[in-house]
Amino acid sequence: MAYEDQAPWFDVRIDACDPPRRLALSTTGESGNWRIELLLSHTDGQTELRLVHHLDTTDEIGEMGPGWEYYLDMLVAARDGLPTPSFDDYYPAMKPYYDSLRAISGTLANVPTRRSLR
Repeated sequence: MAYEDQAPWFDVRIDACDPPRRLALSTTGESGNWRIELLLSHTDGQTELRLVHHLDTTDEIGEMGPGWEYYLDMLVAARDGLPTPSFDDYYPAMKPYYDSLRAISGTLANVPTRRSLR
């Protein structure tokens, strides 16, 4: 899940699996403990993937948001046979946008990131 060489490993626990619509995961590792959900919906021949990262605090949203955008675009590139995007195109350029979400909401709990998959 980390694009860096020699990235640290982490343990993943499946908290819920409701095929083909929902997968809920918990991770533990050096980067902290995360709760993540992957939700799929299908309408008019399109499948939408909704990634929800449940946050205990929004302190690091400016760092995490661009990372999830990057990983989702890597998924689309892999599916479509396109070149892998560069993380440098996401961070720090997208950090102010995600930081503004925290400032607008005050206590933002979840920022969904969506990609349509055909």
